[in-house]
Amino acid sequence: MNYKLALLARDIHNSVLPKTYHFFGACIGIEVGFEIYNIPPEKLDDKIAEMRESLNGFTVTMPYKVKILDYCDELDISAETCGSANTILVKDGRLIGYNTDGWGMIKCLQLKGFEFEGKRAVLVGAGGVARSIAYHLLVNGVKSVDVLNPFAHETEALVQKMGPLFTGHILNQENLVQFTKERDVFINASILGQVGYDDFENLDFLDGLKRDALVFDVNYSNSDAKLPRAAKEKGFQSYVGKAMSSCQGIRAMEIWTGKKPSDEDARRLVASVEMEA
Repeated sequence: MNYKLALLARDIHNSVLPKTYHFFGACIGIEVGFEIYNIPPEKLDDKIAEMRESLNGFTVTMPYKVKILDYCDELDISAETCGSANTILVKDGRLIGYNTDGWGMIKCLQLKGFEFEGKRAVLVGAGGVARSIAYHLLVNGVKSVDVLNPFAHETEALVQKMGPLFTGHILNQENLVQFTKERDVFINASILGQVGYDDFENLDFLDGLKRDALVFDVNYSNSDAKLPRAAKEKGFQSYVGKAMSSCQGIRAMEIWTGKKPSDEDARRLVASVEMEA
């Protein structure tokens, strides 16, 4: 069977997803056709109506991850909890929404040998990607998550949705120092360090982490971002989000086809993606 897949976006012209899905398709023995649809908001209704009839599934990126919920006939618990969807299964003309962003981060790090069960985590940010990461930290058995974010209402919404293992704090240097002490994982899922935005001013708070802690920065668009470099210099396991999109494709392929690539295949793709400039 030739699976017809796509990326629904607004202004994406260079994505790792075509490579991801063609590679994983070959791994599980199916043919994949993949298109990138850059659609302005005023044409979204017509395009989604067409996609219901022509595709087996599609991925959604900003700015449509929340808007797509209005078009879904059914939501998986991941999309319902996160309040957004990035993976859509098309089944008999019905759209079923899932959120696999955080799953991709978890899987990427598990492939490198890191497990989240029983870990104490710090999460900077409370927006869409942070919410997906929070949900997947929860279902992977973390012990606690301190959420640091500049907007109290956004933080409170995340904490209330995720439950008692999550505690919210205002993002400032004092709280960064206090709530990273003896933590196992530090995740930046905010705009800090992205191109065109402010960066962390002082990264000395990293010294409070456990010596074998993991530091993950969702941002990979800015090679000059301070967090990954500082974490590596301080001797921590330090990774950026470049392979997240590829790894969420593992779950997406399983949703769309009922099959998934092996961990060995996934490691091969992650290594290839991470080597690219």
